[in-house]
Amino acid sequence: MRLLAGLGAGLFVYLALGAFVGITPRWLHRSRQSRRQETRWQEWLNQAGVTVSPVQFVTVSVAGAAGVGLAVFAITQVASLALVAGGVTMAGPRAVFSRRRRDAQKERLDAWPDAIRDVITHLRASMSVHASLVELGRSGPEPLRTFFNRYAGLAGALDQQSALEVIREELADPLSDRIIEVLLIAFDQGPTVVIDILEDLAESSSKDLRLSEEIVTAQLETRIEARGASLLPFGVLALLCMTSPGYRDFYASPVGWFVVSIGGAMSLAGLLAISGLGRVPQEERILAGGVR
Repeated sequence: MRLLAGLGAGLFVYLALGAFVGITPRWLHRSRQSRRQETRWQEWLNQAGVTVSPVQFVTVSVAGAAGVGLAVFAITQVASLALVAGGVTMAGPRAVFSRRRRDAQKERLDAWPDAIRDVITHLRASMSVHASLVELGRSGPEPLRTFFNRYAGLAGALDQQSALEVIREELADPLSDRIIEVLLIAFDQGPTVVIDILEDLAESSSKDLRLSEEIVTAQLETRIEARGASLLPFGVLALLCMTSPGYRDFYASPVGWFVVSIGGAMSLAGLLAISGLGRVPQEERILAGGVR
């Protein structure tokens, strides 16, 4: 007990002196880094339009993977196939939420050209920048209304520029960064200075969005074929193990484990290669006011 008390007292003195001189242990920094990582995960989930915490997301993914893996093992009696099925199931929720996040972001990006034109119309009608943005929350494109309704509420509690910067961090994409940066300039320099810039942004963003849509559409068939070619062999193998004791015994053996492992690694490598080669280059956020 004395030893434990001495160690506890020593640890307390160490931490107190470190805090006094501004030096903290590395494991505390890792804790803060973990919290920042959890915050980024929460932002990612919010952008996907789901109201779950990262812990709930991971728990559901692991539970679903375990359930599917056990079910496949009960049917096929092959543990390697059960692990493959569990791994695919665990990746499923993230793939679904990633898709939802991309769809929601695409809707917002597609809405920006019309939103910019609405703002230009309001500015030319002698409305202020603030009034134009508030009106955007009432009658602008649907995907952006929620954000600019929120801007109207924040502008009452904060100053207008700070409220707009909050909206920029919630939208969190390079196009929104550029547009909102121009609107922030309009607060300082006046709306007439930025009308021409906004018109150019509306035209260039429309062209960029059309080009991106053409690229994604051209890749769609290849992506579907790649996923089918990666997953279909394991489905056929599970069916064979269900109906044939010979296949079941072979793939339950160490040699069968090796074959399934090699096949799984090759399928995963192929999917990653297709995804990497077909990825549309994403512009980095340079004008963001905060850390992503």
